[in-house]
Parts: sequence; structure tokens; C-alpha cells
Amino acid sequence: MRDAERLRDRRQFSFDDRQLLALALSALLLVSGVFSLGLLIGRRSAARAPEAGSGASQLAALDAQARRPQAAPAPGPAKPPPPAAPLAAPSEVPPPVRSATVIPPPPPPAAVATPPASAPPALAPPPRELGAFTVQVGASQDRGEAARLQGRVRTAGLKPYVVEARLLGKGTWYRVRVGAFPDRESATRFRKDVERELRLAAVVMPAR
Repeated sequence: MRDAERLRDRRQFSFDDRQLLALALSALLLVSGVFSLGLLIGRRSAARAPEAGSGASQLAALDAQARRPQAAPAPGPAKPPPPAAPLAAPSEVPPPVRSATVIPPPPPPAAVATPPASAPPALAPPPRELGAFTVQVGASQDRGEAARLQGRVRTAGLKPYVVEARLLGKGTWYRVRVGAFPDRESATRFRKDVERELRLAAVVMPAR
């Protein structure tokens, strides 16, 4: 009894032939669809790959073309020379161009003549007879100053003379003197008169 019930249960859960056939067809269709889908995806990938390759090849070709030196354009047909301009009629000849007036440069300024240096003032030479003593009214290393003192003495009515003396270590001195006396006493008396007339100190000195 129990075995018979089990067999019934098995028969109830088992598929019949139609159901099995339908199931097999469904599985076959599913496998075919998956296979077709795989083929379609593979074709699309293969189609995209050449496009990418062609794009890269086009970029490489453009790069190579940019690096190539540009070929010089082929010379075109030579242009005929322009026709010569017709000669102008005598009335149409332009007037001659006047040359610019050349202005000569101004003459150089005349050289200014510098006046010659003034001659040194003249100094009266000593007399032939100097005597033993004389009266000296002044001495200076400046020749002009000695000449001025000589003029002052001459204005007072005296006869001065100048002796040039070169002293060692002191340079040249111009001594303004007056008178020639045989002794010191007479020279001293004359010195007092000179100091009174010229209002300056004088000194008695040997004439030589």
C-alpha cells in the first residue's frame, strides 16, 4: 500500500513529454540569444577598433605632413613686362628741379690778438761814482714795488737808483738808494733830510 502511494506521488511531480520539449526549446532559445548577443558585441568592438586606429593613423599622417618641408610652389607662367610708359609730350615735360642753394659756412672768427706782456718797469742804474756810503730808503723782491718807490723818491726832488742784489737762500732783492758820500757822517745827515721829506725810515749802508 505504501509503495503504491509513493509511486503516485512521483507521477504527480514528474513532467510529461510536452513540458520537457518546451523546456528544452526555451533553453535552446536562451543559449542562441546569448550567443547572438555576444557576436553583436564582438562585431561592434571590432568596428570601433579600426575607427580608433584610423583616427590615430590620420593624426600621425597630419603630424608627418607638418614636419615635412613645404614644397615650393611651382612657378607659374612668367608675367609679361608692363608696357613702357608713353613719352610725355613737350608740353607735359615736368619743369627742371632746382638745386638747393648751398649756404657757405660763416668764416671762422678772427683770432683775438693778445696784447703783449707789459714790459717790466725801468729801474734807474747806480751812478758811476758810488762813494763809500749811501742812504737806502727801501728794498723789495717785487720789481714793480721797487719801481713805485723809486718814483716816489724822484717826486720828492731826489735822484734815486736801484741795485739788484741776489742773496743766497733769499732770492733777488731790489734796493732803492739815494746819494753817494765819502764818509758815514755826511751820509747820516743826509738820511735825516730824506726821512723828513719822504716820511719813512731810511738807513745808511756801505755803497759796495
